[in-house]
Amino acid sequence: MSRVWVIGSLNVDRGWRVARHPHVGETILGEVVAPAPGGKGLNQAVAAVRVGADVALVGRVGDDDDGRWLASLAAGEGIDVGGVGTALDHATGSALIVVAADGANTVTVDPGANATLAVGPGLAIEAGDVVVAQLEVPVDAVRAAFDAARAVGATCLLNPSPLGAGRSLVPSADVVVLNQAEAAELAGVGEEATDAVAAIGQALAIAGHDASGAGGGALRQTVVVTLGARGVAAAGPGGQVSLAGVVADVVDTTGAGDCFLGVLAAGLADGLPLEPALDRANRAAAIAVTRVGTVAAMPYDVELD
Repeated sequence: MSRVWVIGSLNVDRGWRVARHPHVGETILGEVVAPAPGGKGLNQAVAAVRVGADVALVGRVGDDDDGRWLASLAAGEGIDVGGVGTALDHATGSALIVVAADGANTVTVDPGANATLAVGPGLAIEAGDVVVAQLEVPVDAVRAAFDAARAVGATCLLNPSPLGAGRSLVPSADVVVLNQAEAAELAGVGEEATDAVAAIGQALAIAGHDASGAGGGALRQTVVVTLGARGVAAAGPGGQVSLAGVVADVVDTTGAGDCFLGVLAAGLADGLPLEPALDRANRAAAIAVTRVGTVAAMPYDVELD
């Protein structure tokens, strides 16, 4: 199996559980949840390694107990943490996660040391590897990693979340994974897709075509739109894919997207075609939402067989 390189954040998740999310200006009671490991980068790396991928994590933590804890935890999962550096003048990143009784969540992130990540020329990326990134780290770091990946023929997999300035990276990725809100914004439409037909139309628009296939030339990249309980849809050079959602008793959706991305990266690195790789990621995310937390919720390969 080729290696999965995750360029991303490491955070300590500090959470609350509430019956429902408060309205603006409203005060409600909640319950504090013990601090837990998180950050999109760490979540995705754990998701990939637990389903059998060879994973390297590239990120930055602070010179503090939180940072040492996160790096140690990642290493204990079997992740190569040689690319996780220490920022002496920044604390380790943290996230405030509030989860309602129906599993819906809100997340507010203080990037801390993640904001100092820079990627130099030393990454030993090889042809066939998959380089995964999201945008809780600087755009320039992701761009440098993708440049290194393209130079050797590796696959670039991007989840442009949070979107912001990172939208400029979308055309440079081989595979782009978006949720409904991100897809609607990038496609320039007013409404989020609620079914596979609409999602594929948005994916085609983002990849340079409208729903009729107009636009000229072959699709250069694959765009994946996750639809939550409704499944996933994708369009790319290999055609179009639509998979139904997997029925699950939802407890916490916080890590679902990261689980999906990490397992998808593992499948692509293992040489799976797009549809079976998406199916595996879809099933993994359905398991993750039945559990509390992010890292702790990531399933193992035996649960997907």
